[in-house]
Amino acid sequence: MMIKKPKLYKEQMEILKSRNIIIKDEKFCLFVLSNLNYYRLTAYMLPFKIGENEYETVDFEKIYAIYECDRKLRSLLLGVLEEIELYLRTKLAYYHSHKYDALGYLIPDNYNKRHNPERFKNEFETLVNKNKDNLFVKHRLEKYKGEFPIWVAVELFSFGMLSRFYANLAIEDKEAIAKTIFKTGFKQLESWLICLSILRNRCAHYMRLYYYNFSKYPKWSKGQSIVRTNKIFDLIYMLKFCYPYNEKWKNSFLLNLKAIIDEYGEFIDLKHIGFPDDWWECLTKQ
Repeated sequence: MMIKKPKLYKEQMEILKSRNIIIKDEKFCLFVLSNLNYYRLTAYMLPFKIGENEYETVDFEKIYAIYECDRKLRSLLLGVLEEIELYLRTKLAYYHSHKYDALGYLIPDNYNKRHNPERFKNEFETLVNKNKDNLFVKHRLEKYKGEFPIWVAVELFSFGMLSRFYANLAIEDKEAIAKTIFKTGFKQLESWLICLSILRNRCAHYMRLYYYNFSKYPKWSKGQSIVRTNKIFDLIYMLKFCYPYNEKWKNSFLLNLKAIIDEYGEFIDLKHIGFPDDWWECLTKQ
């Protein structure tokens, strides 16, 4: 198959027109195309696709509004994910250091059979080398011969590595952390951390959430279950149980989420993001 030749912005606009995209303001369309990759934008046309290069008739402004809604949602979620990640680092380091001491995370016997010590060591050494110019890393390398206590080491862990660190702990440790900190079961928390890692990566890399089906989904304890849609709402519902600040969840995050939904309500379809009719009640009730 031959690689397609690049198109001028005006040519891109004509392609959109040929696919039943109504463009009322060509100047605005060209402005958007000159600032937003055509390939990225057309992903938001997927809900309207009815055949090969064939789409329902839809306004360009609507496509762009859906993109803007998605962008603002990603930005909002990133703030929440950052707070959850920092909370998780703190709790895991505190628990592990008090049970196994500062360097206990380097001892293979403190994990379950899934733990791969060599992989863990190599991954951590790669992170140290990647961050060797950071002051706290230089300090540990120069003054402490490269020894990193767990409360320092977790600051270098990626979210994915943090998730695997928990998954590979001894079952009794996973149960204790899940029950006392997140008030759930360890299998549930293990699945949540995987989902958090996936969601964090999608948001951090500006990847689409709207009309997207997640391949991983949260497991629920009794009393937590919702109708699974594999859409973003499943993961937002999960965030409610991971987020450590109840008042901030209600008075900041949820209000900002509602503001986004209200602002773009005429353009988006809630089913495309998995939101049920009673989504507000689902996210507010304890």
